[in-house]
Amino acid sequence: MSEATFGASARSSVPSEESTRHFEPLLRPVLADLYARRAGRLRDLSDQHDLAEYLRLCAHICEAQAHCLDEAITAVTHVDPAAIARTGGWPKLLDHMLGHLRPQVPDAVKPHLDTLIAMSEADRRDTAQALAEGRFSDADAATAPFIWAALSVEVSQLARIIPLPEKGEEETANCPICGTAPVASLIHNADHEGMRYLHCVLCECEWHMVRAKCSNCGDAGDLDYLSFDTPEASIRAEACGACGGYLKVISQERDADAELVADDLASLLLDDAARLEGFGRSGFNPFALPVGPTSQN
Repeated sequence: MSEATFGASARSSVPSEESTRHFEPLLRPVLADLYARRAGRLRDLSDQHDLAEYLRLCAHICEAQAHCLDEAITAVTHVDPAAIARTGGWPKLLDHMLGHLRPQVPDAVKPHLDTLIAMSEADRRDTAQALAEGRFSDADAATAPFIWAALSVEVSQLARIIPLPEKGEEETANCPICGTAPVASLIHNADHEGMRYLHCVLCECEWHMVRAKCSNCGDAGDLDYLSFDTPEASIRAEACGACGGYLKVISQERDADAELVADDLASLLLDDAARLEGFGRSGFNPFALPVGPTSQN
């Protein structure tokens, strides 16, 4: 892999076809399809990858999430992740996920599942609330992704049954459904070809944002794109000189097989390169949460 290089600066105006096309401001993907595609892509990307074992583990987690989709949920009028962490039904989803996962995961992972199985509901909820509120240092790195995954299943299902919010005049940096940060932005193909949507790290909804402006602060005058190999790579880090933030842009126009969470996780070297250039990520991946070290207890 070649050294990271910056592509051309994105100082042009919004492409005319995007500014004039009719588009859906919010997308709510079908969860069963999403989990299946993500699991498949993670396995495909694991081939010859330095993180092969972890990518395959994440594929198992996605399949475990899909197995929980038939669980009943209580309807709500709005989605409050911290409140759901405190009172929602996701701990039962976590138990079902752990039962599905334990026979499939490597032996090295099983002690972490056993820790979760033995954890009290109060401790589970405390961890989930800390994650939902962005207090990542209060969570354990080895167990947090499983708790997040279970919480995400409940939040994602609720996000699909509440009324859609009225379209605001301004595009938002965080999810308009649950308020959580994005994983990255996706340039769609097929029905939404060429349109950019940010993808929520928790509820899996996507919201439209025009291209060629910072997804974090909205500035369009000081953007560069960091990528490996060529400026036309399918995965690039959109880096903003105005706010110092970056977020990956993943293009299905350039790679039709791309799946946002999977391709983001498999390209963590690009995150390292962006940080070396002095930029801080404005979102995160559900399988690479910015949490504390693994507990040794």
